[in-house]
Amino acid sequence: MTDRFVQDLLGQLPLGYAYCRLVLNSRGEAEDWLFLDVNGAFEKMTGLKKESVVGKKAAEVAAGVKADSFNWAAFYGDVVFTGETRETTQYIGALKKWMKTTAFLLQPGCFVALVEDVTAEMQNTEQLSRQKKQIEDAYRDLDVFFNSTHDAMFLAEYREKTLNYVRLNTAHQELSGFRPQDIHGKTPAEVWGPEVGPGIQKRYLDSMLSGKDATYEEKLDLSQGEKYFLTSLTPVYENGSPKYLIGSRKDITELKTVEKDRNELLLRFASMFNEHTAVMMIIEPKEGKILDVNPSACAFYGYSREELLRMSIQEINMLPQEDVERRRFSALDRRTGYFLFPHRLKDGEIRLVDVYSSPIQYSGKTQLFSIIFDVTDREKYRKELSLEKELLSTTLESIGDGTVTTDIDGRITSINKAAEDILGWKNTEVKNRPFAEIFRLRSEETGKEVENPVSRVLQTGKVIGLANHTVLINKQGVPIPIADSAAPIKNDKGQIFGVVMVFRDVSKDKEQQKQILFLSYHDLLTGLYNRRFLEKEMYRLDDPGQLPLAVIMGDVNGLKITNDVFSHEAGDRLLQKAAKILQNHCGAEDIIARWGGDEFLILQPHTTMEAAQRTIQEMKNDFIPASEGDLHLSVSLGCAVKTEPEENLRRVLQEAEESMYHQKLLEGKSYRNSIINTLLATLYEKSMETEEHAERLGDTCRAIGSLLKFSEEEMSELSLLAILHDIGKVGVHQSILQKPGPLTPEEWEEMRRHPEIGYRIAQNTPELLVVAEYILSHHERWDGKGYPRGLSGQNIPVQCRILAVADAYDAMTNDRVYRKAMRREEALTELEQNSGTQFDPYIVELFIKTVKAFPPQ
Repeated sequence: MTDRFVQDLLGQLPLGYAYCRLVLNSRGEAEDWLFLDVNGAFEKMTGLKKESVVGKKAAEVAAGVKADSFNWAAFYGDVVFTGETRETTQYIGALKKWMKTTAFLLQPGCFVALVEDVTAEMQNTEQLSRQKKQIEDAYRDLDVFFNSTHDAMFLAEYREKTLNYVRLNTAHQELSGFRPQDIHGKTPAEVWGPEVGPGIQKRYLDSMLSGKDATYEEKLDLSQGEKYFLTSLTPVYENGSPKYLIGSRKDITELKTVEKDRNELLLRFASMFNEHTAVMMIIEPKEGKILDVNPSACAFYGYSREELLRMSIQEINMLPQEDVERRRFSALDRRTGYFLFPHRLKDGEIRLVDVYSSPIQYSGKTQLFSIIFDVTDREKYRKELSLEKELLSTTLESIGDGTVTTDIDGRITSINKAAEDILGWKNTEVKNRPFAEIFRLRSEETGKEVENPVSRVLQTGKVIGLANHTVLINKQGVPIPIADSAAPIKNDKGQIFGVVMVFRDVSKDKEQQKQILFLSYHDLLTGLYNRRFLEKEMYRLDDPGQLPLAVIMGDVNGLKITNDVFSHEAGDRLLQKAAKILQNHCGAEDIIARWGGDEFLILQPHTTMEAAQRTIQEMKNDFIPASEGDLHLSVSLGCAVKTEPEENLRRVLQEAEESMYHQKLLEGKSYRNSIINTLLATLYEKSMETEEHAERLGDTCRAIGSLLKFSEEEMSELSLLAILHDIGKVGVHQSILQKPGPLTPEEWEEMRRHPEIGYRIAQNTPELLVVAEYILSHHERWDGKGYPRGLSGQNIPVQCRILAVADAYDAMTNDRVYRKAMRREEALTELEQNSGTQFDPYIVELFIKTVKAFPPQ
């Protein structure tokens, strides 16, 4: 900037400006100061004209200021002697104003003082303090504000011309590392040490004795390192006498670090605009274009300087354009110099800012010079304060836990809605009644009365909690398990005048804990113990005192085929029935568990091999009548017994497993045959397929097979395929199988699954394994348009091609629910028409010759 601009800027600056030389006495001490220059804002703020000030000492022109208690000469002397920037906010009695003064050294012996009228802000601060006092009084019952604020707060008591700490909030304890017992009753000098303690104590006493709030910055050396704070002091008087000092500290270390770096550059006055920590802008008043910004503006808004200079103030200000324009012209006409605006940062965040705007002349043009302060926190706090009273009255009603307050005599003063719901009493019914009369507390385990928590708090003055397993007997006599804590209610003198207890119904919590414990050791499907529990019990039972120890292992036969065909729900029901039967034959000392998917394991202490085998036989007898629909329950069981202490229980368990698998081999074939017969019976019952249809297919298929010179083994496979090809239809819903009309796409999708279901059944039955592939392929077509795999031509097993022709002919020549039977000639014609597409042409030719060799029936 040019010197001319600096002169213009100083002349038009909304801050008061005075350039002075320090006057010393004979001892070299600061005694007065001589005015060398002042600007128009200084004249307006002080009422002193430039011509009556310049060249004169302060004692000559500002006697009222000199008469104030603040030592201005020492303040300015400190600036000149140390070369450091100083700042103070003082009430000037002669002007009846609060003035914020920032002084810095310009050249040896001379300093610059920038003066700002902050009376409105201080009045706002006083108003906020009064509101704060009201809120603190409202919060007296719950003592929330002091310990819930993020600011570090302390309380000191004034007595005998000194201040002694009485309390720190949680934030202050974490910040300073001091515990309440470390500072209680001590002075600031004793707590903070001889280097900084006296200075801290002096500031406290100055605020306390003046009765005025004070806000200042301070530097403290803490365990985390050097920290800067914005400290606020609020004196509390009682009957006109100083009583307490409330203080809060806000950590501004990061801000001070930035300020310190920039304050070094403030030594050159010409760089003030670019280096000032306040956000500064110069605006073209007509269109609102941004003409210049300082680095602080760039940092605050998040834009680079180049980006901001391409913008107008309307792109930042969130008010309607006409409102912004009207206020801009109001500042231009000097009708208004202060505004509160919502400004949007580059990242989209909206911040509330105080804007001090004043017109200045530069290069013959009028521009608006604006100083901007982020006051989002202040406005937020102001709004929060206005809401606190309203919120306080609803807090207790909206809280989810029950809350009860009592007076110093233990009589109930209020309960909230949640407490009413738990107790069964209304607030109007319990008010002024003794706590113990309403809150009947008992031990859930012994049934004895537990100690009255309110009486305990009133006696000890400490926060307490109820013991576990405490129940509250409500108005209806129902015991409700609760968890609670009770705390004293204290006034600002620390005197207890009541108790607040917060409690909640933990019935659901206890039930959930039981459920979790049950699930951790039990199988969810059968309700038996799980493998985890049994592994743990094996260590307990593997003891000489438990011998002989029998181990019984069981395996449910055919579970996989049941799941595949009849659904997992049917398989689950089989497992549940098996578990119930096994459990019915176990004694009180026996441990039974689901060992795996279809396996059960039983440990029977003091049980011989003979007794274990009797148990197995009894279990088998109960399996016979138990069934799930058309499926019979079958469980293979094996056992082994540990008789000697040195035997390895794991080895005994393995022997039981081997015994069980031996039984499974012996019983498996007959059970599988039973399953197949059951499946066929189910198929005939659910669908239009009949045993006669299967026999006709078998005869026809064997006739064609003989023409193709099939071996005996191939003929047997062909016969088995004729019987079982549609076995998978047991897994298709009966309504689809017997539907008289056309199937929907969804129904066809389910119907087309039956070859795969039949394939899985055969795969799980060793005796049927030879026809599994044929069952899977019996709906493939010669042209490759069949399902499920789209095989074509010779890739389709010949047995399937024979079955396709025989099955189609039999279906056409026999009645169905959806049509009457065709005549033989019509059916043969249909086969010929689909020869080479749906059917193997050669098989069709053989079949037609075979059929025509017999006279029509």
